[in-house]
Formats: sequence, structure tokens, C-alpha cells
Amino acid sequence: MSTKKFPEDTSEDQQMLLNMCIYASDHCHPCKNGIMYFKWMASEMEEYYQQGDIEKKMNYEVTKFYDRSTCNPFKYQLGYIEVVVEPLLVAWTDFLPLICRQEVISKGLEENKKLVI
Repeated sequence: MSTKKFPEDTSEDQQMLLNMCIYASDHCHPCKNGIMYFKWMASEMEEYYQQGDIEKKMNYEVTKFYDRSTCNPFKYQLGYIEVVVEPLLVAWTDFLPLICRQEVISKGLEENKKLVI
């Protein structure tokens, strides 16, 4: 990454922004409207639980949060939002107009964060 004025018009900075765009799009589900977010969350957690079921069946140590009998999906999602999604999207939306930032962070992420608490 350029050390002077990021983002400059260099191929390295352009690649960094493209990588951030892909990474942000992969983690933006908690910013969607509540119904879409909870549908996604249920599907995501079921995928994790199925992996945990396989790990149990094979007598492996079950990956943290993948045990359907002990995991609280709302606690998991709150941690995911606070540790991964929020810092990522706050940084990413610095490159967007203020209205986009408000839409993503205030109307999407903050509203869903209240729902999982």
C-alpha cells in the first residue's frame, strides 16, 4: 500500500481496494434488512452446525461455535459483528459518500446489532 496518499492511482492501491471490496461484500450480510439478515444467519449457522455434527461423528474436537447443542447463535453473531464486520465496514465506508455510510452502518448494521443482543 502506498505510504503517502492512499489511495493513489497505483496498481497496488487499486488492487487493495478491489480486495477490500470483495472481502467487504463477503461480510456485509449483517447490514441487510432484518428479514434478509436473519435468513442468512440461519443458513450460515446451519452450515456450521452440520460441520460440527460431522466433527462429533468422527470424534474430532468440535470447532468453537459449531456445536448446535451449546452454541448461542445470537451471541456468536454479536461477536462476529463487533470483531469482524463493524471495523471492516466502518473503514470501507470511509471511501463512500456519507449517505452510503449512514445507510450501511446506521440503518443496517446498528439495527441488526440491536436485534441480536
